Amino acid sequence: MVQEYKHLDFQERLQIKNFIDDGLTNSEIARRLHRSRAAITLELQRNARVMTWRGKKRTLRHTYEPVQAQRRAETFACTRHNSKKKITPRKREVIDELLLKKKWSPDQIAHGVPRLGVCTQTIYNWVLSNQLQAKVIDLPLKGKRRRKLRRKAVNPIQTRAYIERRSIKNRPNTINERQTFGHWEIDGVMSPQDTQAFVITLVERKTRFMVGVKAKSRNFNDVKTAIDTFMSRFQTTCKSLTCDRGTEFTSISFISQVENDYHLKLYYADPQSPGQRGTNERMNRELRRVFPAGYDFTKLTQKRLQRAIRDINERPRVVLSYKSPQSVFIPRFKAA
Repeated sequence: MVQEYKHLDFQERLQIKNFIDDGLTNSEIARRLHRSRAAITLELQRNARVMTWRGKKRTLRHTYEPVQAQRRAETFACTRHNSKKKITPRKREVIDELLLKKKWSPDQIAHGVPRLGVCTQTIYNWVLSNQLQAKVIDLPLKGKRRRKLRRKAVNPIQTRAYIERRSIKNRPNTINERQTFGHWEIDGVMSPQDTQAFVITLVERKTRFMVGVKAKSRNFNDVKTAIDTFMSRFQTTCKSLTCDRGTEFTSISFISQVENDYHLKLYYADPQSPGQRGTNERMNRELRRVFPAGYDFTKLTQKRLQRAIRDINERPRVVLSYKSPQSVFIPRFKAA
């Protein structure tokens, strides 16, 4: 019986040498070793001298040395995986486009681009070895450092009582475990302290779909306008909001608008606990790659904001089995 998927060992190579000295053919050697004839022929072509005469190649079987053949096989086994994957102009163009302009991560590129044929680690290696235009600083989460949180104003006692009754601790497990669709996290992405405009971001917890609305200031009337803008399109898919305890979301007027006007459940995360709204914080970090800290949102138009968020929603996510939030959200939105 012919052996399959197993390399020749040293004992078999010694037998091949003995059989050659006895004058056996390649076919007979293969039969006695329970190997295919092609395996024996290839072994001799690799490790015996090959003579070319009048355009024809002939293997000098008597020059086969089993010790030398074994050393070559061991060396090849150790080094064959070390060869660098060739980067083609097409791959370089596609990867640079997604890293620099679309702000995709190497993992999203490797799993989200059909027929690219490159793994995540290879893209990282190409960046680190300067084979791409993108540099380490262009990668997400590279070189980021924690910064001190700004001290926030303390809410009045009456407002704090309103907030505690709507604590995230009272949020049902069906929302916590993302079992149902239509529960959103809301947050504000701020401009520098000397400007008023900021962006209100909302992320649907199950699909990770993101929506952004520009607000002129943190004044309730401007926040109300932004919420009304969001609700005019997504009210049918919104059942609850989870927010932090920033002043723009903790006023009695804001609570009344959400619960009375739109009949939504409202939940507040604990103080200085961004991890309780991890989805929103993660998507805000993606938005900050386009509009870094210190960017003045006064200059930002809603059209440009929507363009940036559309790019974020089109990126494949590992948590969605490398589907994009947009492709998961849209069917549910139409069915609502």
